[in-house]
Amino acid sequence: MKTRIVRKHLLGVAIACCLAAPAMAQNTAIIQQTSTAGSVEGNLAEINQTHRGAQANLAIIDQAGEANESLLRQDGTWLEAYNFVTGDENLSRIEQFEDWHIASSEISGNDNTLTVTQSGFWNEATLAINGDVNDIDVRQQGDRNEAFVTLNGDMNWSEVEQSGNTNWSNSSFSGQNNFFSSVQQGNNNESAILNGVGNANTVVVEQNGNGNVGGIVGLNGDNNQTSIQQTGGSNVFIAFDVQGNDNYIDVFQNGNANQFIVDPLQGDDNMILVDQVGNANLVDAPLGLIGNNNLIDVVQTGDANTALLATDGDNHDLTVIQVGNNNNAEMLLGLDANAGYIYSNGDNNEAVVALFGFDNTADITQRGDDNLAVVDFVGIDNEIGLEQRGNANEAMLTSDGIVVANQLNVEQQGDINLIDMLVAGNGNLIDVLQRGDGNWVGGSDGLLSFNVAGNSGSVSIVQQGNDNVVLGGQYSNNSVLSVTQVGDFNTAIVNQN
Repeated sequence: MKTRIVRKHLLGVAIACCLAAPAMAQNTAIIQQTSTAGSVEGNLAEINQTHRGAQANLAIIDQAGEANESLLRQDGTWLEAYNFVTGDENLSRIEQFEDWHIASSEISGNDNTLTVTQSGFWNEATLAINGDVNDIDVRQQGDRNEAFVTLNGDMNWSEVEQSGNTNWSNSSFSGQNNFFSSVQQGNNNESAILNGVGNANTVVVEQNGNGNVGGIVGLNGDNNQTSIQQTGGSNVFIAFDVQGNDNYIDVFQNGNANQFIVDPLQGDDNMILVDQVGNANLVDAPLGLIGNNNLIDVVQTGDANTALLATDGDNHDLTVIQVGNNNNAEMLLGLDANAGYIYSNGDNNEAVVALFGFDNTADITQRGDDNLAVVDFVGIDNEIGLEQRGNANEAMLTSDGIVVANQLNVEQQGDINLIDMLVAGNGNLIDVLQRGDGNWVGGSDGLLSFNVAGNSGSVSIVQQGNDNVVLGGQYSNNSVLSVTQVGDFNTAIVNQN
């Protein structure tokens, strides 16, 4: 980065020399201070360069020890400012205004505070602090803004606010009570947290408008909190390689092609809340939650929403609520005592749940339009509840493997309902209720499911109204099958072998 800065400075001076002639004002100020060795106070350096016209501004302050204080202020054209400070009670402030900005600063230790304000055209800020009570505040406004912040150690604070055009913010911190806040408004904004390590960290990212991207790449620690708010445009937020316990991630996305991607979240007692409103929203957690007692809560409202969630561990709690349009929700619940709930209301809803393990619970509620529910389960003492109301509902229940003492409850009301069922195992209990229109369960000699093959199974089917058909299945021992049909073109064929 220093090579780039020096190169840009030399290039700026060369161009200015070519264009300006001898009358050109070329501002340069360099202050170097070294204190300590019996000093009681020590350093203060202030550079103030103000002149508008053809000029190539450069200001460098280099300070070493004791109660350091630096102020750089430049007002126009080829502006650059560097600030190197090493120790004790540091305070630095860099202000640069119009045109070609670069600010680079390094501070090493003690009570650090660094503030950079840049406005207009080519803003860049590269900042690094390495210890003690750190505070960085960067504000850039207009055009090609970039900000990099690196914090290592102690009670760190970092806040970046960028407004307008191709903004990019990058942050990397490790150790103790870190706080990172990035506010970006307008155009091609990006924000990231890279390799954050520590406990009780708080990350707040607010992006408003256009092609925003936010991400956490490598966050390792406990009791961390992340809050993301994105409004408008092609927003994406990525949480990659997040490890630790009692972490909290809250994502709100409003409008257009929003995406939230988790890959994966590892640890115990973590919580993820996602709220997406409008257009082609996606929540994708292919590797999902690895650990125990984690929670994901997803609310998607409007347009082509998709939620893909998976768990590996015990006592996870997954909830997906989808309202409107082409919603798709898929869950994989692995190992023991996990709970999944899917609620979808309106349009072409599709819910797919896979259960394997012990004491898992899956509940699916679909209301309105072309609903499809597919449940595949393997294990012992799993409980599945399915409710479909309205339009062309279809429920498919299948199992492949050891299935013992599972309980299934299916209720369909309204329009062209269909249940396709294939269950095998011991002691299974299945309850099906259908009300209204062209109901169907399936099976018999042509097969197409309704095949409960297991020991001590019990199946109860109740159909009320219109074109009801049950057909046949259950090839097992000690079976009990009860069918009740009320109204219209009922047909029941039952085979128990």
